[in-house]
Amino acid sequence: MRWQRKSLRRRLLLWLLGALAIISALMLFEVRSSASKAANEAYDRVLLGSALAIAERVVVVGEQLEVDVPYVALEMLTSAAQDRVFYQVVGPGNDFITGYDDLPVVDDSEIPKNGAPLFFDADYRGDAIRVGVISRHISGGRLSARFTVMVAETVEGRNNLINEMMTAAIVRQLVLILVAGIVLWIGIGWGLKPLVRLEAALNRRTPSDLRPIEHEVPQEVRHLIDAINDLMKRLGASIEAMQRFTSNAAHQLRTPLAAIQTQAELAQDEKDPANITKRLEHLNRSTKQTSRLINQLLSLARTHQEDEGFQFEAVDLKLLSEEVTRAYVPEAVSQQIDLGFEQQGQIVSVVGNEELIKEALKNLIENALHYCPENSTVTVRLKQISEDVVIEVEDNGPGVSKEERDKIFERFYRSETRDDEGCGLGLPIVREIMERHGGIIEYQAALEGRGACFQLKFPQA
Repeated sequence: MRWQRKSLRRRLLLWLLGALAIISALMLFEVRSSASKAANEAYDRVLLGSALAIAERVVVVGEQLEVDVPYVALEMLTSAAQDRVFYQVVGPGNDFITGYDDLPVVDDSEIPKNGAPLFFDADYRGDAIRVGVISRHISGGRLSARFTVMVAETVEGRNNLINEMMTAAIVRQLVLILVAGIVLWIGIGWGLKPLVRLEAALNRRTPSDLRPIEHEVPQEVRHLIDAINDLMKRLGASIEAMQRFTSNAAHQLRTPLAAIQTQAELAQDEKDPANITKRLEHLNRSTKQTSRLINQLLSLARTHQEDEGFQFEAVDLKLLSEEVTRAYVPEAVSQQIDLGFEQQGQIVSVVGNEELIKEALKNLIENALHYCPENSTVTVRLKQISEDVVIEVEDNGPGVSKEERDKIFERFYRSETRDDEGCGLGLPIVREIMERHGGIIEYQAALEGRGACFQLKFPQA
């Protein structure tokens, strides 16, 4: 039911009262068994007393048995007006002496000969009866024989006693369940008050208030609050990163867009075809720079997406590196740069996202092709160093100065010593991709002091 899912109090109350009802039903079953046993024992003692009183009045007269049934013996059984009493006395060979001759017959072998009574249930004239039987031996005159006394009564009285005991027990159990339900309802409401206060406190917060929750809460929800605090911390960091990213992106886009607008306006005012061509070249260069900046901003945004957006799986770095390198060969040839790929040793697979790893390798190759002059050499190398699988992009270009090596992985950093048309996002993108894969990117200077080597180090699968 929908209300059960919505209300924690009602769900708890339902479970607790349900368990209590089951326990009460088991207890009532045990109470009925005990009540039946107690009622039978009490009424059976009265039956036995009546049978003993009748047996005491059996005497030997000549060669026959006679009995004077005392009124008190039957009166003790008729205390309950709704019960009817029957009796029977038989002598040797089941010879009927007195009483009701159609009472149920009992086999002599079933009657204890040591004087112990026998009790059993039977039907008589359409009524359920309880029968008590005793056997005695009598001697006198010229006769020595064994006789049997049978006393029976209907069971309405004992059933009424059992029902009264059960009714009292049921009333007690219902009162117990009702009181327990009230106590549970109030207790659960009191126990949930800290959550109500927490709800009110959170409702008073502004959307930008991501401070940790420090309210006192029950121990059972402490882990939930810790998880919410951790989520708010990560959400705050994400919002802060997004705001910083948006601010930086707006700042970086403003300059090339202003340049494009300026070149377009100047080109409109020019009359000389040569100057128009020059302006258009500047406009084309600014457009390419802006396009590259936008593409890298998009790549950086992709690295910030949640993990569920990227499925990590085994990646064959050899096929990936060959594919990416082959795609840049035409561009390298047009710039008269020798771009190649080589592999050193046997390479194992790594676990990661293939598209992100491609993006990282593309950025390194683009940087190498962008900064290397004509007749340079760029090598994409795949090898294994200790426990790491490494993709290496090495060139013999101008390299990176010692002063700049600590800054090249910062966002939007561009060298002031070169005519750099980059946007300062390539290497930061690579670093963030490697961090998401549990790896690192390192810069290695060439031994001869010229050239650069960037290494992508992945942990083995």
